[in-house]
Amino acid sequence: MNGIMFQKKFEKYFPINLAYNWDNVGLQIGSLNREINKILLSLDLTLEVVKEAIKKDAELILVHHPLIFSPIKAIITDDYQGKIIELLIKNNITVYVAHTNFDISNYGMNMILAEMLELENHEILDFTTETEGLGRIGDLKVPITIEEYIPVVKKVFNLQSIKLIGDKNKKIQKIAISGGSGSSIIQKAKKMGADLYISGDITYHHALDALGMELNILDVGHNIEKYSLSFLKEFLSDKKFDCSIVLSEINTDPYQNV
Repeated sequence: MNGIMFQKKFEKYFPINLAYNWDNVGLQIGSLNREINKILLSLDLTLEVVKEAIKKDAELILVHHPLIFSPIKAIITDDYQGKIIELLIKNNITVYVAHTNFDISNYGMNMILAEMLELENHEILDFTTETEGLGRIGDLKVPITIEEYIPVVKKVFNLQSIKLIGDKNKKIQKIAISGGSGSSIIQKAKKMGADLYISGDITYHHALDALGMELNILDVGHNIEKYSLSFLKEFLSDKKFDCSIVLSEINTDPYQNV
């Protein structure tokens, strides 16, 4: 598959203009003016992921979290980021980023997470355009306490632990979810009537705010977003992206349960 054709087809479903202004999405390293026979999907771009791409003969890494957020003043190959960039260029590997445009798309991250939780009648939590937006909110089939629901969430996202903000005995049915850092739309979740908000990287002060507004939260961590990649792989295959698509086997989660 030609790289330009990949870009046109991909951005049909995950347009760059959906991304927030502060984000950096699309082509980051390399060229799309080439043939792409294999794409490696990864949540993060680490040195280990690049080495995996080399080993698997992938010409393109489609990654969720950008390697480059801010302008780079220098590329120092003794530094970690510099080593990654050097290895990518030396091995002619292209890097394409789908971050908040993937989160916001109706085919993307938050739709996938809501489906994984089997939320019924889920809709957009925070609109950023007329038809797309961040997060999802929907209903459980039957009411349940947070304490009873925690094992369900752990099983869905293969988690050993979860941070709870709120009352574990609270009966819940309307669930909001947002992948990644969810602190920015806590008030929106409350306004939309969520009994429970599920997200990651809830900051200390936002957690206090949530308690003050009586919004229950499960902080499930940023890394649960990796589960969207298997759905993305299936989606791209269904849309006839004419190349091999493989999932990274590297665990990029920087946290350990000790």
